Amino acid sequence: MPDPSSASDSAPDPVKPSKQAVFRSRLLSTLILWALVTTGVMLNLDWLFFLIIGGLAVLGLLESLRMFRLHVANRYYVWTIGLSLAYLGTTFYHCQTVASAPQRVYFAHLDIFFLCLHVFGLFSITMLSDLEGELTLKRILGATFAFIYVIFLFTFMTRVLYLPAEHGVFYALYCVAVTKFTDMGAYLLGTLCGKHKMIPHISPGKTWEGFVGALLGAFAASLLVYLLFQEKLGLFTLTHALILPLALGIAAVLGDLAESVVKRCTNVKDSGNMLPGIGGALDLIDSLCFTAPVMYLYMNYVMGLSPTT
Repeated sequence: MPDPSSASDSAPDPVKPSKQAVFRSRLLSTLILWALVTTGVMLNLDWLFFLIIGGLAVLGLLESLRMFRLHVANRYYVWTIGLSLAYLGTTFYHCQTVASAPQRVYFAHLDIFFLCLHVFGLFSITMLSDLEGELTLKRILGATFAFIYVIFLFTFMTRVLYLPAEHGVFYALYCVAVTKFTDMGAYLLGTLCGKHKMIPHISPGKTWEGFVGALLGAFAASLLVYLLFQEKLGLFTLTHALILPLALGIAAVLGDLAESVVKRCTNVKDSGNMLPGIGGALDLIDSLCFTAPVMYLYMNYVMGLSPTT
């Protein structure tokens, strides 16, 4: 009788998709996302924009919790998901309420309230059962990190959308465009001529040539969106369109590398498999989790905008 183990050992490895196939898949997934975002922007459908933001944030949170070995049967998991949905729902309700105000506003104290409530809730849950040493602490830290890393950072897209500026949705669109072109530029130039490894102990595929491509993609997207929607981006000048992509490009690369750190430390290849050629929702929004706060801070402190609180 043949040895099953020897048969499995001799089984051929799965065929790795070609770079062209991976690029086509990534492009298709990106185009589908762009179609949804563009539809919401052009038709002024705030609810669709929020649905996309909220849906991707929740999916990314689920994937992040799984990477930290937190599953549906765990009370930390249930609390984090429930509070995240309440946070997103409250934000959506607030934004709908103030949509007709002369200046769109965003109440920053909502973030402070939900961040504190999340931490208080996690420790309250811990007191309901016996401690399990480091495992308990890892679960608390994992749930806290997942909430801040995905939900809190990604919802800065909402802050950009509701800063006191006309056509706020176009500033959010600008942020998405620059971020995604950064990713595409890094992939294209890194694939074509990438030779010098950037940070091999974290992401072996990242090269310095890809980093240059990322910045070129950021500048190209910034100028393109600025020229196409100059009237809608009335607060932007050419100077902003040349300075901001540098900050966003660096933040996008850092966000991509940050997820690589999480995946490598948790021994996970992809956060999920719902998006062909990309992986999971977290693989799609990892860069946006870093570029959205940078975009908000730039508009707030450099351009002099301040949300009403």
